[in-house]
Amino acid sequence: MDDKVKDLLDRIRGTASVAADAAADTARVAGKKAGQMVDVAKLNVQLFDLNGDYNEVMRQLGQVMYDTHKGQAPEGDPVTQLLIKADELAEKIAEVKARIADLRQAQTCPACGAPCGKGDKFCRTCGQAL
Repeated sequence: MDDKVKDLLDRIRGTASVAADAAADTARVAGKKAGQMVDVAKLNVQLFDLNGDYNEVMRQLGQVMYDTHKGQAPEGDPVTQLLIKADELAEKIAEVKARIADLRQAQTCPACGAPCGKGDKFCRTCGQAL
């Protein structure tokens, strides 16, 4: 084989090696991103359930208030129990939202709840400082 062909084959081999490394890196990043997407999907299901529980507590709280307004005093102190439950659920909802934001590499605006970039200093929706 002459030297020019040998040199060409060596360059092709080197380029193929670089391309293979780049493809492997891309596959690793894609795998990590897919794993994050699965985790976010699981957290979204959990968030959906928590929001449903929270809405049910709010409905029960409203029913107690309406019954009290109508003169049907409830036994015990269901308002305090429901408020405690609502606070617990609200805290869990905030935790799940924070975990989702971390996985998405984003942050949530404390004022309006809009998703913002991790490096953002102000909310893109309402202008609140982050």
